[in-house]
Amino acid sequence: MARLEHCNIRSFDLAATIRFYEEVIGLRAGPVPGMNRGAWLYDDSDVAVVHVIDLDTDNRDASLGEIRHRLGELAGPLDPDAMRGGGAVDHIAFHCDDYDAMVARLEAHGAPYRTFDLPAYQLRQILVNDPSDVTLELNFRG
Repeated sequence: MARLEHCNIRSFDLAATIRFYEEVIGLRAGPVPGMNRGAWLYDDSDVAVVHVIDLDTDNRDASLGEIRHRLGELAGPLDPDAMRGGGAVDHIAFHCDDYDAMVARLEAHGAPYRTFDLPAYQLRQILVNDPSDVTLELNFRG
């Protein structure tokens, strides 16, 4: 485990979320590489530390379906009315090294996980839930 990479928040009000993180917290909205939705919020070092997923208030089922497609059974029950507080945290991401060793470690502990590869970014991901069902996104680059 190299470092915390970012946290991801689900939001039914993207504009208000961006405004809060910019005006109150002091982050800056910036480019969202490869995506046409959501927002990345950057710190003073130009590091993207908060990723916001914008959920469609007019089509909640489709938004939840996108989460279910990516996380599968790790998503657990998705109740749009409960997506506030801790229920709005989609995942916490860590920058990691040694993909194969992490897979072996998860399997040795019997931890259910999913993999998700993004070749355009030279990125391999392992998604796993902690004991409180918070999803961790383990990112392996290159």
